Amino acid sequence: MRKLSEDRSLLPHEHGAYGQIAMPLLCGLALGRPGAAAFMLAAGALLGFLSYEPLLVASGRRGRRTQEDHGARARGLAAGFLTAAVAVSGAGFGLSPPEARWAAAVPPILAVGIALLVWLEVERTVPGEVAVAVALSSAGFPVGVASGARPGAAAAAWLAWSLGFAAATLAVEVVLARSRAPARDPGPAALGGVVLLQAIAVALAVAGIVPAAVPAAVAPLALSSLTVILLRVQARRLKRVGWATLTGSAATLAVLVAALR
Repeated sequence: MRKLSEDRSLLPHEHGAYGQIAMPLLCGLALGRPGAAAFMLAAGALLGFLSYEPLLVASGRRGRRTQEDHGARARGLAAGFLTAAVAVSGAGFGLSPPEARWAAAVPPILAVGIALLVWLEVERTVPGEVAVAVALSSAGFPVGVASGARPGAAAAAWLAWSLGFAAATLAVEVVLARSRAPARDPGPAALGGVVLLQAIAVALAVAGIVPAAVPAAVAPLALSSLTVILLRVQARRLKRVGWATLTGSAATLAVLVAALR
């Protein structure tokens, strides 16, 4: 048992979070013609993301025993990731055009907000999970601008990812809630939430606030989320939810790049 404890991974355990940062970063790079600045900003975002789990372990958020066993290793790893993130992002910031520098301020600000949610221990609530998804997907915003995309187009892509990942979060939470308390079905409320998210995207497009690509890009993730909820996918088949979200994300990526590039 001790051997298993010593082998504990200090990479982020929330598998869905990898897609929530990787897909928007790929989108940001694909929206223009990325150079060194865009790639450095993307690499810095990934390095910052990798510091998340070591920081949780070092701070005791993963439990006292885990902190005792892995605290020193976690502190060293977190310091390394954060130092590299600041160095690489700083270099990308220096090479970026002015509009990308303004955009680059957004992810760190949101990261501070997520740190506050973790400190309050509400990051695993539905609003907390949605906030994390919005913050992670914001990494693609400055990368898109640094790649040469119009700031409005990069912001529209971030909005689409935020709404789409919020819908996916609702689906996952329904699957987990049904496994914990089958008598209390949150499905109807989640269905309404997913429809509302899609409706917000449509309303913003109709009002001319965002391009029509936004509701079109949100639709694949909204559809996959509705399917998971309606089919009552069980928690033991949560990997299927992950694959459904990945498929929806790939479609979202294709729509955004085709429409906004």
